[in-house]
Amino acid sequence: MRPWIENLLALQQVDMRIINLRLRLKIIPREIDKLNRKIAAAEAQLTEAKNSAQKTAHEIKRTESAIAEINVRIKQLQQQSSLIKKNTEYQAMLSQIDTQKDKISDLETALLLLFDQDEEQREKFRETEKEFKAEKNNVSEEIDELTAQAEEVRTEISRLTARRPPLEAKIEADVLVQYQRLLKSGRLPLAKVNAAGICGNCHLKVTPQTMTETRKETVIHCDNCSCLLYLET
Repeated sequence: MRPWIENLLALQQVDMRIINLRLRLKIIPREIDKLNRKIAAAEAQLTEAKNSAQKTAHEIKRTESAIAEINVRIKQLQQQSSLIKKNTEYQAMLSQIDTQKDKISDLETALLLLFDQDEEQREKFRETEKEFKAEKNNVSEEIDELTAQAEEVRTEISRLTARRPPLEAKIEADVLVQYQRLLKSGRLPLAKVNAAGICGNCHLKVTPQTMTETRKETVIHCDNCSCLLYLET
């Protein structure tokens, strides 16, 4: 294998690694954002569970307060009834008292249901809070790992980038220009062609003339994808 091929392969190996690392570095922030959105959704569920529990607790207090107010009203009516002389007025007062007692009965029934609901919601909140804390801990660890990984990738990119100039110096200027043009286009600059004449990049068959040139190990391009070729040995 001629030196230009070996040198170009060495440079390409470094550049492909840099490209992959840069792609990884680009993806990491998206993964972190996804994790942050995941924990935000979990926190929203926790807040919803908390608000539901607080709403029920507030409704319990409101109902208990209403019962207490009605009891005060009943005592007032009972005190007033002792002063009433006429039977019709007295019966009317007793009817008002019974009405208030019916209201208390309804409220007490509602209160029992609220107590059951309150216990369920408190249990749900405790369970949701437990799950949230575990989820948050796991997500935090994943984010820390991704952040550390991003720093490692940057360090590796810097290290590989520093290796490029000495490798480029070994390659003829015209070949390097062709290589860089292909690299910038997003294609694999240098690819193997096998004994059957199949390009390792586009997987299409090259012409017999091109195949002959690759056997001479001259600088030659694929007829289909234009990448530089070397013969697989």
